[in-house]
Amino acid sequence: MNRCFAMLALTISFLITMGCAHKMAPSPPPPPPESILEADTNQGSLFKGDQAVLSDQDIARILATKVNLDDHHRMAILALTSRSWWSQDLAEMEAKQSDDLVAAFKSTPRLTDVRFLPALLVPEKRTVPYLREAAARVQADLLFIYNTRIETFRRDRFLKPDEVHAQCIAESVLLDVRTGIVVHTGRATEKITAQKTASDLNSSEMLARVESEARARAVQQLAKSVVDHFFR
Repeated sequence: MNRCFAMLALTISFLITMGCAHKMAPSPPPPPPESILEADTNQGSLFKGDQAVLSDQDIARILATKVNLDDHHRMAILALTSRSWWSQDLAEMEAKQSDDLVAAFKSTPRLTDVRFLPALLVPEKRTVPYLREAAARVQADLLFIYNTRIETFRRDRFLKPDEVHAQCIAESVLLDVRTGIVVHTGRATEKITAQKTASDLNSSEMLARVESEARARAVQQLAKSVVDHFFR
């Protein structure tokens, strides 16, 4: 009998020990935090406010769109910088420079029509949607937009009397009117140093002439960049 009680006590003690050991077993470790690599694979914006402009689906579709410029195209040109002329000579110079810009694009047969966007069609709000609409009205599927900034110097220890130095910084974008995607961007800098000539009525006209020449050369560089990149 005593032996039976001893065996029962040993069994109960063993079960209690196993139960305590089960209760004291450590909990499994938490899952590892998301790695940087996993975070980089997120295809959506992490900022909710971004959705008010473009949805994640729209951005993904835009980034996946391939614009093909292998065919023939019609181009419209828009200068964002307004200019004023000091004399008839300057007006004629500006007109010739505009013609030269059109001719630079027409040097490739793949641009079948090149023209400046008529001033009556230039929208007050020069945002991409309004500019696309204006270009579409003249049936242009490409819109070349450029802007120029002029810096001039008259007084410098390296400049001679009646000499002026002008620098033009020009920037451009080439917009695919159908998709609204910017397919090319350009930036050019042109520097010119010139002296007053007999045809200049005064220093102001000399300055305007030099600025006009610097602007024309910089914009020609932008046009050449587009033609060489897409149409050669």
